[in-house]
Amino acid sequence: MPTAGRLAGAVIFGLFGWYLAGLSIPLFPESNSPDFWLPVVSGISLVIGWRVCGSRAGHGYNPAIGIGLTCGAAIAFCAVFAISFNQMIINALANRYNGGTMEAVIDVFNQMIDFAIMFADIPLIATLLIGGVVCAWITEYFGQRFP
Repeated sequence: MPTAGRLAGAVIFGLFGWYLAGLSIPLFPESNSPDFWLPVVSGISLVIGWRVCGSRAGHGYNPAIGIGLTCGAAIAFCAVFAISFNQMIINALANRYNGGTMEAVIDVFNQMIDFAIMFADIPLIATLLIGGVVCAWITEYFGQRFP
């Protein structure tokens, strides 16, 4: 059911995801990110803001800290999974997997490790965690103010 907390969470986290995606572009090789990177990360963040943070808005600012950290971790995991899955599809279309489907599925997780190491940047991680908490607090404010 739509509430002000869910709407605020979706909007705030969607904008935050757009900012994070833009912040992570220089970390790609030759600063060349895929064309879908900005909209996909902001879409993932929008959904996480609606489903995770917005649904829990209105319970207080202390629980919002944990919710913000959870949302930040979920955004990071889903974004790394999306880029890894895309890379697996590119490799599969180039016939790089001789072992079949299982080799491709396992390679998604190997790609996730590679991309996670590539994105292991202190300012990006700090922005992800602190920004997640701030976005959760803003969502909490709207969840309490407009129930």
